[in-house]
Amino acid sequence: MDSLEINLHQRILSDLAKNVASTSRTSGADAQKVDASIRVLAERVETRAVPEGEGLQDDMRVPMPASRVHCNIAFGELAPSVPTEHIDRTLTVLVELLRDVPYIDFEPSLAWTDWALPDQLVFTTVSSLMRLGSMHPPLIDRALDAVFQFVSKILQQLSTAPPQQIVTQTLPSFHGLYRAIVSVPFPWSVTAWRALASLLSPLLSAELVERLNDILVDAIEADMSDDEYTPRFTNGSVPDRDAESPIGKPREPQDPREATYKQTLLTRYVAAGRPLTGYFVACCVAEMQWTTLAEALHTPGQETFVAKPPVAAEASSLAWTTLLEGKLDVSDELTEEDKDGLKTTGLEASKWVSEMLAQIKDLEGMEGDAYVREVMAESLKLTALCSVAMQELDTSLLTGLKVLLSDNAPVYDALVQEAALACTALLAQNFEEVAVSMISHLRRFVVLPLHIFEFEFVADMNAPAPLTAAAKCLAICIQKASGEDLVMSSMYSLLNYISATARDHSSATFEAASLSHIPGSTFPYMRGPDGSGYSTAVGLNNYSQDQKRLVAISVIAVVTHLALEFNQREVIKLTVSMLLQRLRSAEAAVEASIVYNLVELALRAPPKAFEDIIKALSAINRSSNPEDPAFSNNMVLAAQTRLAQELHKRPDYYEAYLLELMTLFADKGVAIQTTAASGKEHTASQDVISELAALVLPIDALLSQPDILKKIPETTDLTRYFRNFWYICVLFRFTDSSPKLNEWQRAALLRIAKQTPNLVAEGAADFVSGELEYDVVLRKDYVTTAVNEHRNILAQYVPARAYDMRAFSPAQVIFLLTMHDVETLRARAVLPSSLPLYFVNEDVNNSALKPCMDAIAEKVIRGFVGELSKQIVEHSLSKSVSYELRSLLFESCHRIPKVRELAFKYLDRLITAFPSLMCDQPFCFALLETLTILRRACEEEFLSEYSPSYDFHSEKCGFSLELTDSYATRNEILALVQKNASHWLSLANARAPIELQVTLQQYLADHHAVVLPNNVELGASLALQFASAISPSERKIAPIASPWSNWKPDRAKVFTSHFAAKEHYAGEGAGLRLYGQGGLQSLQKSTPHAASVEEIQAMKQQMSKSIQDIGNRTSSFTVQDLRRLLFRCTSVLIAVDGYDYDLLHYLVALPFKAFSPTTISAGIDAWTWLVSERYDLEIMLLLEIANAWIGTIRHKQGIFSSLMNYDDPFNHAVQYTPSDQVQVEHEQAGAKRLLTPHTLLLRALTSRFQAVRYHHAGLILILLRLVLRSTRAHNLLSTQPLAREARFSMLLFGFEVLKSSRMDTYTELKMREELYGAAFSWFAVRPQWSFGGDRVQIDADIKILQEFSRVIFSDGIRGDHLTTSLSTSHPGFCMPGASSLAEYAVQHKNRNELLRLLVENEIQRLIVWVNPANDLRREQDQPATMEKSLLESMWSQSVRTAWKIDPAIAVHMAERFKSPPVHSEILRLVRAHPREAVDIPEALPFMLGDQLQTGNRANLRYILLWHSVPPVTAITYFQPQYRNHPLLLQYAHRVLQQHPVELTFFFVPQVVQALRSDALGYVERFIFETAKISQLFCHQIIWNMKANCYKDDSAEEEDPMKPMLDRMTDMIVAALSGTARSFYDREFTFFDEVTSISGKLKPYIKRSKQEKKVKIDEWMAEIQVDVGVYLPSNPDGKVVDIDKKSGRPLQSHAKAPFMATFKVRKEKLETNIDPDSVLGDEAQLSQNKTEYDVWQAAIFKVGDDCRQDVLALQIIAMFKNIFESVGVMLYLYPYRVTATGPGMGVIDVVPNATSRDEMGRAKINDLYAFFIGKYGNPDTIAFQQARLKFIQSMAAYSVACYILQIKDRHNGNIMIDGEGHIVHIDFGFLFDIGPGGVKFEPNSFKLNHEMVVVMGGRQSQGYQLFVNLTVKAFLAIRPHAEQLINTVSLMLGTGLPSFKGEPTIRRLRDRFQLHLNERAAAEYMMGVIKNAHENVRSTFYDGFQKMQNGIPYA
Repeated sequence: MDSLEINLHQRILSDLAKNVASTSRTSGADAQKVDASIRVLAERVETRAVPEGEGLQDDMRVPMPASRVHCNIAFGELAPSVPTEHIDRTLTVLVELLRDVPYIDFEPSLAWTDWALPDQLVFTTVSSLMRLGSMHPPLIDRALDAVFQFVSKILQQLSTAPPQQIVTQTLPSFHGLYRAIVSVPFPWSVTAWRALASLLSPLLSAELVERLNDILVDAIEADMSDDEYTPRFTNGSVPDRDAESPIGKPREPQDPREATYKQTLLTRYVAAGRPLTGYFVACCVAEMQWTTLAEALHTPGQETFVAKPPVAAEASSLAWTTLLEGKLDVSDELTEEDKDGLKTTGLEASKWVSEMLAQIKDLEGMEGDAYVREVMAESLKLTALCSVAMQELDTSLLTGLKVLLSDNAPVYDALVQEAALACTALLAQNFEEVAVSMISHLRRFVVLPLHIFEFEFVADMNAPAPLTAAAKCLAICIQKASGEDLVMSSMYSLLNYISATARDHSSATFEAASLSHIPGSTFPYMRGPDGSGYSTAVGLNNYSQDQKRLVAISVIAVVTHLALEFNQREVIKLTVSMLLQRLRSAEAAVEASIVYNLVELALRAPPKAFEDIIKALSAINRSSNPEDPAFSNNMVLAAQTRLAQELHKRPDYYEAYLLELMTLFADKGVAIQTTAASGKEHTASQDVISELAALVLPIDALLSQPDILKKIPETTDLTRYFRNFWYICVLFRFTDSSPKLNEWQRAALLRIAKQTPNLVAEGAADFVSGELEYDVVLRKDYVTTAVNEHRNILAQYVPARAYDMRAFSPAQVIFLLTMHDVETLRARAVLPSSLPLYFVNEDVNNSALKPCMDAIAEKVIRGFVGELSKQIVEHSLSKSVSYELRSLLFESCHRIPKVRELAFKYLDRLITAFPSLMCDQPFCFALLETLTILRRACEEEFLSEYSPSYDFHSEKCGFSLELTDSYATRNEILALVQKNASHWLSLANARAPIELQVTLQQYLADHHAVVLPNNVELGASLALQFASAISPSERKIAPIASPWSNWKPDRAKVFTSHFAAKEHYAGEGAGLRLYGQGGLQSLQKSTPHAASVEEIQAMKQQMSKSIQDIGNRTSSFTVQDLRRLLFRCTSVLIAVDGYDYDLLHYLVALPFKAFSPTTISAGIDAWTWLVSERYDLEIMLLLEIANAWIGTIRHKQGIFSSLMNYDDPFNHAVQYTPSDQVQVEHEQAGAKRLLTPHTLLLRALTSRFQAVRYHHAGLILILLRLVLRSTRAHNLLSTQPLAREARFSMLLFGFEVLKSSRMDTYTELKMREELYGAAFSWFAVRPQWSFGGDRVQIDADIKILQEFSRVIFSDGIRGDHLTTSLSTSHPGFCMPGASSLAEYAVQHKNRNELLRLLVENEIQRLIVWVNPANDLRREQDQPATMEKSLLESMWSQSVRTAWKIDPAIAVHMAERFKSPPVHSEILRLVRAHPREAVDIPEALPFMLGDQLQTGNRANLRYILLWHSVPPVTAITYFQPQYRNHPLLLQYAHRVLQQHPVELTFFFVPQVVQALRSDALGYVERFIFETAKISQLFCHQIIWNMKANCYKDDSAEEEDPMKPMLDRMTDMIVAALSGTARSFYDREFTFFDEVTSISGKLKPYIKRSKQEKKVKIDEWMAEIQVDVGVYLPSNPDGKVVDIDKKSGRPLQSHAKAPFMATFKVRKEKLETNIDPDSVLGDEAQLSQNKTEYDVWQAAIFKVGDDCRQDVLALQIIAMFKNIFESVGVMLYLYPYRVTATGPGMGVIDVVPNATSRDEMGRAKINDLYAFFIGKYGNPDTIAFQQARLKFIQSMAAYSVACYILQIKDRHNGNIMIDGEGHIVHIDFGFLFDIGPGGVKFEPNSFKLNHEMVVVMGGRQSQGYQLFVNLTVKAFLAIRPHAEQLINTVSLMLGTGLPSFKGEPTIRRLRDRFQLHLNERAAAEYMMGVIKNAHENVRSTFYDGFQKMQNGIPYA
């Protein structure tokens, strides 16, 4: 019976209950499974069957075996988690179970560990009732009734039942009730509490308590028989576990052996601290009463009522904690009955307190009932709670509490004092007077040397519970009491006690110093009880040293807990500071206490305090307490380790603590070396070495935190710290099997090795000769003598390199040994992948260490393979092997050749040795995905030539690869990986063919992703090859040789069969689960072939709703959701008997409604599947597709959308912002998303057409209709450059259908007419380049144009089928414009030749664009046969033909063809037929010419109807050469008004210059009207007009415009009113204040920089920032602050410019888009406008004309718009410069940039060295990204410098920003002037040697990229040359120094080479680049600047 074996039966049932509970809570759980499981448990539950009308009698007891009880307990555990529909029945069963417990005779089983069976059953049942009531409030009353009845019955039995029953059943049952009530949070009401209290109060009667005590005493004293005991019921029967339980049998006399059971039960309960005495029952009653009362007064939050297992005493703990959180006020809610009940209960509890206190006094010095103290403690709590509930302070209670918390308390017991403190805290929280009076009382109490404060303190350093409670209570009192500085004064007063116990105590000094920190000199809380002051030391004089020590330790614990309770930053800082001050002056035990508590404070401390703590711990570790060094060291080590273990609470401190520990370890290592080198005793160092070794424990504990290294900023140099750590370990041989480390430390060292990052930094320059040799952690004087041992050890490891090692320095030997030892440890842990990473550093690879490192790596990998062999033999292969294989695989793609070489080598060795590793799914998948990624990376050379990606991610496997930008290297890596992958797969196929093929099938079976047709995956191709390959182990393949074929046999059929079978049956299973079509009882049968009506209807509803949601833009569908729905719809359609037109319509309408590449691709997949299964639906399906296609025309979607049509780049706002690659990529992605759907559809339709063209006339008719409708809508076709492919694909499709169809001649002519019209419409807009750097796209465009050219070359009119009786010569037969078929044929021939000419030109342009440098490795030019064959007269005829088709085609031929006859004929046609050209803005220059012609004025009547031109072109028409013609002026005025203000805002300087010839006042009117609309325009125009009032810097030479400009300024200002005028006044006042500093500074020009700086700071301090003001150069942001100390005078000989920094607040719109949504960019999750602040530096100039800089940056900004319009990433940064007055201006400073001049002054030798120093070695991604940005910016600025002839390009005017871009500044010399009036510099641009070196050298990929981008930039700007020239020519009137009149403009135009075609222009620019490369004039000018101005250069 007394068996202690595990009760498996109970555990099985409990686990079953928990599993069912968790399953029932799981979303979507199978209700049938849950119901079945509940029935299994419920059927085993047994309750007494009581006939209706009969009552229950005590003698009707039921013997119940333990197995039945276990079932009942399991049901109780399950009950709270049952589904809602089972709740009522479950509650009924629980009520019956609880009702029957008092009548059950439990089997006297001892097969339990904690509590007896009655105890467990009652606890589980009552807990479940309470939890059900909590979660379902309507059930509360039923649950409480059952509990109350049970309490009543238990009370009755305790009073009357036999002792044996009371001891073995009733008291355990009562204990179960107690545990349930104090453990389960429950929403008790005060009424329910009263009912429970009244039921429980009899248990507190003295008689009952005495009776229970006597029963227990009798039971303990009873004699026990020695006979063998057999478990029996109380009626004497032996339990029968299988028999039904008899009811109502009379009880027999007790068997004497049951005494043994009773005593064992009592012994176990006593051992558990639950003696089951009368006092214990009284204690339980008191705790239940205050717990339920507390919950009634403060109901727990709903979050506590969840279906979770109860936690012991959770309810009571939570209830009391909640009470202490705030004041309780429920007195108004209490009834009189409630108050009476509270009063009665309080009195009873108070009485018990008194009685227990008396008993304690009587028992003093004697062993009494332990629960006397518990009863007193719980009664105290109940008394206090009743007092608080009634809101009446019980003064007697308070007095008693004060006595208990004093130095003359009647009893000192941890429980009693803890309860007294808890009661005091409760009273203080609710009665403020208690809080005030108890502060000093509690402070005196906590400094008493009481034994209760010593309890377990030494054992685990945790503060005793009374001390913790005292701190909590004191904190509440201080917080509730009023008075400033109360917290600080209390902390100081307590901290004084620590000082008073210090070794070097000086009380008066310390107290004075402490008080000096607090405002005021005295505090009432620091006085004695009588109010007089006293010294802390005086109060401790009578204490022994041990008592003083105890007081100090107690105070430390209290102040720590106080600081944590207050949780205030300043309090924690103060506590930390004061404890640290006392740390080293304290004796060892006090020091240990301080250190222990500092750990707790560290986890809450602010950063500075945390740093102080860890440094203090390190200081102790370095220098232990002299009293007890060993204890001190162990103590601080334990604290450091505990802090490391707990630091997960403050992950922001990971970095600081790790670096501190690493530094400490290194410092101690250095100290040991220093000691040894100084000749001190070697034995003394051994102890220190042991201390050093012990430090691995806290380091290990810290590194064991999850992902700690990932949470440390990448900027932290962890490599150096870890390397130093391992150097020390290796130096003192911790890494071998030395006895210096114990077993724990060795295990810790192994774990540290596993976490160690790469010990060689990739970007470290001079690693071997610098960082390695001069590492401070290795003391040269020590290492030099000690290294011989290490050299010998290393030689033993790699004997082949022993000779080489003799030449190695000590540091190199230690490094090599470190590599060996660390990697050996890691290999032991199966982590070999870090080995190749030792070779990431270029310096290492070029050093003499490399051969030795190779040998070490070889040894380690050999050892690893051996270790792996052992694991495989023992079948214990580590799970990390898979991860390591993948890591080696990824390293085999590394940028560094040596890393790749070693990774490939080791990976090949591992897989060759263990081929079955290829069957590891994660590795195999990663290998295949790596191949796919590498191919994608190589494709980028063609897809994104000028913006390579570096990071490539695999969604399937969740890894990323970082690849070099060298495409040659990428191709090399791809070839190696593919070769090795094939070899490894072959090996695996020979060893484990079936497993390998299963793995590959799984890889290929991924159908979740939507794959576009052009997606090519190399990994999938290789997987397919080996999935069907025959294994060499297959011996039954017949060797058939054939001379006509090299076919190899394979398992293609087996593979496809297996693959199809898996997918088929997986689909079947999914279908069964999804639809549940009643086949669950007949799984052996096949699934139904026909879809049910319900299934069809449900699918229709879902499809209809999905279409509606997408149309309303409210759909939450992802692309995967839509794809699944489409395929399921297709499967239903396949299974439908007959036709379902609705479903077919939905199947097509759904993807078309979303109309994105992915949805259309998914649709095509579904449609293809449907046609292959249901051929009879093909015509209907194609008809639906055609109708949906026509719907895209009607709704203007895809290629019929005008959203992204071509537009002039200057019809978009020109911004002074850096080039934005993200915006370009976003536009490119948007264009592809818009246009790709039609491309995919055309591909599918073309494929289908080829399949049915020979036998399906109906389908051909549908396709003909589709083509005709599409071509008729050619005016809607997109003109975006990327639409070229889709448009000409459609035309090719149309011509193919036309060619393959026999139709009536008229229909044929009509069809051809529409096709030609659609083809010509592409040429009705300006010639366009492609968009972006996608070479594959351009190649596709070229190929499709070439194919189209061949088609139209062979195109001719058939005219072989007539369905009319009219003759072909009849006028009504032919097309309009032709009188006969023959005449029409002639016209068609002319159109055909014109179209061929245009297509040929388009091809030539694209070839130049894709191959601007005419690289022989790329697409070569094709001979322009059509263009060269045309004579001059034929050119005119072609232009006229084009005019007849569409005048726009003729107008744009001038840009395509540089033939003079073309230009002349266009000029004639436009002027002859102006009405036909009014919709063509590009035709207006032909109409007007360079100046207004007298003979052309008659046609100007059409000018007012002309389409708007860009703003700068319109401004040009105000110039004198157009003679102020009213109609032309009206047109120009109208155009400027039509454009948004944001667009014309950019051209403010040109608008102001237009006033010079504004005789009729149109410009003035525009300025005045626009100034009213936009305040920013108003301000900018005023500043610009002020700047143009004078011609010189000093405002002495007036401009002729000055009077007009002054008048205009006055008019504009006078028109301002209200907020506009206020804004103007604030802005101009603020700006004048700032600018005036430059003027004030002029008298100080000759002073030193420091003097000028002082004056600037003085003047800036006077400036006040007003709300809403902005910098003129930053109108898009508001100035919110000024850095008053940022003023800096700039170098100038005669001017006084200065720089200042402003905080500018800007707005940005943040849009969150769901990338997986079917709505695409329209699926905006949120759109928020957020503000952000930037610090913007600006230069203010007075006496310096900025207008020339303004013009240069205008042109550069226009260049930027052009580059962005063609999608080429050419970087420009047109920073803002605003001229604000004569010789005045504001210049934005380029942020985060340094000039080349500053680099030289910083001793940076050249640009290449700067890039390596900042970004790392050339192999690093950071360097390659920076190099790319450098090239992109160099190309753009080179073209800008050439076109504008920007001079003075010395190193002071060239900046490099933080990302590597080059940025040119200071444009004082443009066009026709240079510094000093002499043009030293070349006419090209600056391209010196160091720039080419950064690009990679002249033969490099980078330099070729630069050449291509530069030529492309030149080609891109040429079409917009006239607008750029106009922008400059409008400024001629300013008389800027750079202008030499009209010759300047002529030379500017010449630089564009507008007379050349594209290829000639590209070759011309190649010549400019060649001229610029290392031009001697650039070098000469740099030398001149160095000599003249000291500007360094390389």
